[in-house]
Amino acid sequence: MILPRIFALGLCVLSTLTYANPWQFVTSEDGIIIDKRPHTEGLVEIRAQMQAPTTYSGFLLLLEDSENVPNWIDNVSESRVLMQISEDENIVYTQFKAPWPARDRDMVTYSKYSIEDGQFVLSIKDASNYLAKESGYIRIYDVDALWTLQPLTNGNTYITYTAYANAGGILPNWLMNKLSIGSALSTFKGLKEQLPKYQDQQHPNLPSESR
Repeated sequence: MILPRIFALGLCVLSTLTYANPWQFVTSEDGIIIDKRPHTEGLVEIRAQMQAPTTYSGFLLLLEDSENVPNWIDNVSESRVLMQISEDENIVYTQFKAPWPARDRDMVTYSKYSIEDGQFVLSIKDASNYLAKESGYIRIYDVDALWTLQPLTNGNTYITYTAYANAGGILPNWLMNKLSIGSALSTFKGLKEQLPKYQDQQHPNLPSESR
């Protein structure tokens, strides 16, 4: 939904703001396209895109399966819902493993999903003030992320994820930027691998779809 290979998601983390800087192509692999653009403080915003045969229900059920999150979001060691505000709003706590000698990271986020003009939209915002800092972890902050899903005429769904976050600590910006790109690519590969497991299930809060 970020740091030595952590900085991109946390997972599972896309900006809802519009910036003057254009997107710059970074890489394309296995049907996944990664772009970047300058943000603030010398860091970059990341965009990942791909097509996948998934329903909105399947995608949301995967995101809500906290126990499975470490199997697809890069470097996540734990993810859990701290509070369900409503059926479509949650406060989520996520921990990330960091390679030695960097310290592990964590983040607290507020998420809300909706269907707007036929698109599935899930926004993720920083909610660091909801939980005191944990001992042994550096808190990721300024999280601003967005998932959007659009149905395609070929039966697939176009998935776009944009994200910005500050991993904190003393890592140089060039290293955080480099590692965030690798993390985004790894996460989307994991997403593509895990999505088929959730396609035969219907989310209780979403309308049924025929694809």
